Amino acid sequence: MNADSRQTAGRRADGPTGERRLDFGVFFFAAVGDRAQETYRLMLDAARRADELGLGFVSTPERHFHRFGGAFPNPAVTSAAVAAVTSRIQIRAGSVVTPLHPAVRVVEDFATVDGISGGRVAISVGSGWNVNDFVIAPEKYESRREQMIKDVTDIRTAWRTGRWTGRNPLGSGTTLPVFPRPVQDDLSVWVTASRSAGTFREAGRLGCNILTHLENQDVESLSGKIALYRAARAEAGWEGPGTVTVMMHTYVADDAAEAREVGGGSLRDYLLSAIDLEAHAVEAGGRMSGGKQGRDVLSAAHAQRKLAELGVNRYLSGNSLIGSVEECAETARRVHAAGVDEIACLVDFVADPDLVLASLERVATVRGEAAGSSEAAGRHEATGRDATAVPVEPTRAA
Repeated sequence: MNADSRQTAGRRADGPTGERRLDFGVFFFAAVGDRAQETYRLMLDAARRADELGLGFVSTPERHFHRFGGAFPNPAVTSAAVAAVTSRIQIRAGSVVTPLHPAVRVVEDFATVDGISGGRVAISVGSGWNVNDFVIAPEKYESRREQMIKDVTDIRTAWRTGRWTGRNPLGSGTTLPVFPRPVQDDLSVWVTASRSAGTFREAGRLGCNILTHLENQDVESLSGKIALYRAARAEAGWEGPGTVTVMMHTYVADDAAEAREVGGGSLRDYLLSAIDLEAHAVEAGGRMSGGKQGRDVLSAAHAQRKLAELGVNRYLSGNSLIGSVEECAETARRVHAAGVDEIACLVDFVADPDLVLASLERVATVRGEAAGSSEAAGRHEATGRDATAVPVEPTRAA
């Protein structure tokens, strides 16, 4: 892919009147025990189909030491697998916990994927939160947020320049070439953010995009944080508004009742795994601080089930894409109106791969419905599949 084609492929496609059109991608974060092989098979099948449907991106996470997401300890590996079975869709890691890794290894790993994919890689970075994860790099836990900010700058610089400066075991500072060289001149970077308005502001200051979710915030509160993010970008001198991506649990069916029965039931089991992970993290944090963190409540089976039920009810009340095509299109329009540019459809909480793939077909329909049938027709006629191209990494205004 030459420089001109990179520029074309990297430009976000807007609507015919210049409005920022909502895009959709696929997000994986399965809760598995001994079913990792099935998870990978679904990942590859869904990635192929998303590529064929013209969706914008496919994302795999980093997760350690727990069945919740544990099939994905290294998103560079899963990204390379996705690259091998797709041809146009952007391939993202969402997210890389950079304090757990030498930043130059992140550059090497994803430059490799960039080469395999022909220039289609991007990453989201996070500071990490689970104390148990930091058995990999225990010395980085307390400074993980500051470390992530430094990592963003170091990763971008090494990607762009192909040089890394460090100190060797003899104590000498040295600058070395970094290989392989990527296809893309710059790496698009998202910052993973949750409730903290400060993280949204920091992402704006860094000129990064935002990856967030609706786990502990609603669409209305997210809208306020998006405004803070975009104000911080503008104040720091970055061009453009950036890209805000929100992860949403997604199961689209022909019938709303079927969607709630299948999607809601699967989500309940999925949330129980997430609650178990948080309970273990709270227990470990309590041991670190010497305090009691409510482990007795969190570990009780009935309390966990109650939390899961509350979570399902909340997600089914407009905070997910679980429903009919019409319902999900309306939710997508509401999310877009709040300032969101992309929806990352978390699909693999549903265990049946046939149901996941059928839902994916309807996601493509939701995308068209959310954009409006006339715009979708015009986009197809004017640009074909490449109209769902992804945003480039921003530059500072002169």
